[in-house]
Amino acid sequence: MARVLGVSRSGYYKYLKRHKDRSVALELTNFLQEKWLKSRKNYGFKRLFQEVKKSNLPYGARKVRKAMKHCKISGKQRKQFRPLTTNSKHGGRIAPDLVQRKFHPNEQNRI
Repeated sequence: MARVLGVSRSGYYKYLKRHKDRSVALELTNFLQEKWLKSRKNYGFKRLFQEVKKSNLPYGARKVRKAMKHCKISGKQRKQFRPLTTNSKHGGRIAPDLVQRKFHPNEQNRI
């Protein structure tokens, strides 16, 4: 076959292998994009890789990362919880003001 095409045997087989890898990657990228869009663009590598494993697809972590990078897929990071300011309008007990708002003591270790 290689002689008919006028190419070397090794070049022909390299071409066949490369062509196969691209079609496999296409299946993976379609799968990743579908799951990513279903998650409203929230899922990152860990969750998408779990989905790949659940679906019994034969791809490793590196292949999934490369496919995600190629498709520009990235997860959203959760924002850190930040409590609201103090609620002073409550019905609970209020601690007494022992310092009586005098923050500059006359001596050390004395109020």
